[in-house]
Formats: sequence, C-alpha cells, structure tokens
Amino acid sequence: MVNYGAGPTDSFSYYQDWPPPHSRRARYGDNRFGHGRQEPLGRYEVDVHAYVLMPNHFHLLARTPKANLSRWMHWLIGAYSVSFNRRHRKSGHLFQGRYKSFLVEGGNYLLGLSRYLHLNPVRGRVIGAGGPKERRKRLRAYRWSSYRGYTGLGKQNDFVSEELVLGELGGSSKLKIQQAKLRYRRFVEEGLLREIENPFEAVQWQMVLGSESLLQKVKDKLRSKSDHQREVTGLRSAASTSEPKRVAARVASHYGLPVNRLLRESVYGSEARNVAIWLAWQNSGLTLREIGSMFGGMDYAAVSQRIRRPTRS
Repeated sequence: MVNYGAGPTDSFSYYQDWPPPHSRRARYGDNRFGHGRQEPLGRYEVDVHAYVLMPNHFHLLARTPKANLSRWMHWLIGAYSVSFNRRHRKSGHLFQGRYKSFLVEGGNYLLGLSRYLHLNPVRGRVIGAGGPKERRKRLRAYRWSSYRGYTGLGKQNDFVSEELVLGELGGSSKLKIQQAKLRYRRFVEEGLLREIENPFEAVQWQMVLGSESLLQKVKDKLRSKSDHQREVTGLRSAASTSEPKRVAARVASHYGLPVNRLLRESVYGSEARNVAIWLAWQNSGLTLREIGSMFGGMDYAAVSQRIRRPTRS
C-alpha cells in the first residue's frame, strides 16, 4: 500500500513524526505513525510485515486475513491525521485521495517488493546521491522503516511481523532467523550495486503482483462476486446499522436519556454520547465516517477524538 500527502506540507517532516536523518534533532524523534497502533492491529487482525515512512508518503506491506483492509486503513489514516493536526495546530486532510493497494504473491514477488520498499530512503535524484557505500551507510542508519529490524541492526518495532518475509529465506527457528536476517541484508543491499526491477511496473490489472495463475484466480473471484454484489451490499447495510443502534439504545437506557437525543444532540463532554460512540466503534464494522453519520453527521475527525476519551478514563 502507498499513500501520498495532500499539498506541499510534508506528512512526516516534523521532528516528532519523521525527523530527517540529517537533522541535528533527529536523535530525539520517535515514530509516532507506528506508535500506539499495535492494539488496533489486533482488533482488525492485520499483520504488518514491512513499512517505510518518507517525507510525503508511506509504504506498508500488510496481510489482512479478514479482508478488511479499507476499514483498517481508514482508521489508521484518520487517527494519525487527527493526532498530527492537533499537535501542529493544523486542519484539513493530511493525505491526498484514497491509498493505492494491490495483492502480492509469496516467494520472489514478496521478497522483491520488500527490497524495493526498503530501498526507498536511498533512491532518487537527491536522496539517492552518492556511491554504493555512502548509500548503504545512510540506508542502515535510516530509522523510519522496518529495515534495521529486519537486518539485526536495531530492535524491530513490536507491530512488525517478520516471519513471512524471513520465512522465504529459511528463517523458521531462532538460529535460522538470525541467518535469514544476514541473507536478507545482502539481498536488499545488492540493489545498491545494480539496477533492480521496479515491482510496481509488474502489477497487472492495477491490483495483482504475481503469477498468471494468481491473476486468473482473482479474475474468477471477481466475476463470481459481481453476480451477488447487490444482494451482499444490501445485507451488509442492514447488518452494519442494526447492531450499533441497539448499542446506542442500551447506553441511552443506562444513562436515562432518549435515544434520539443521544444520537442527534452533540454536547461537548457528554459521557453517554462518548461511550455510545466508542462502543459502536468497538463492536461493529462501521468506519469512523459511518459512525459520524449515525451520530448526527459528525466529522470523522471528531469521532476519532471521542473514541479515545472512554479508554483514558
């Protein structure tokens, strides 16, 4: 997955979010984009296998067994944008449009993609300047990606799962994982010595990086799904709205409030409303925007703020 910033302001350029490697204050920075994101990974059952943060965009290599990528990304981008804007007293969208994503097959496709992503910080006219040794030094020092953890040069972030990628290099036990990390470092840094293929150019149908066999499976599944799309959409709509409304009714009863008042009246600091919004988010598949619509047309950023309050009290 990739998503780019909206406008000229860098999405990760402030020291607290993405301290540039050449900055004198870089050593004080932290990775706020990933910080605090582990709990939602468990809630959405998402496995993050690699990430790279650049000044105005980011890349993620992730697996979603529940096929809920859009909901997780909606939460991730929304929650980070709200946090970023609050810290820097800004407003508006931080990223432009919808993120781009595609399916990736295992084996060489997976390894090649992870290498290409990890080499992002030393690719390009400006950040890719210098010889192989100089670029390798900068790559190994770059702290805003999962590369240092993969190669044993630093501690891996808790939210990154390395097993899938290292498993392609024989990392099946603790001893073999260390050997696989060395193999992976050599594999990635070979890309500093020669021109490597851009896997994004090999994506077929704008959604599959893999063999013809995988592409055909995806085509067949899409055809089958389209035959039942209207029925599935109708069922999802009915299921996604009924449960949150039942939750809201129970909360209103507990606090002795009319349901309509709970759903429609936006009173700052209303404990009952905050609890109802938080429970709707926890117990349904609704997005922040859908929950906002249910509670009287709230902005998704306001919903993101509300769902944090009950967890802090």
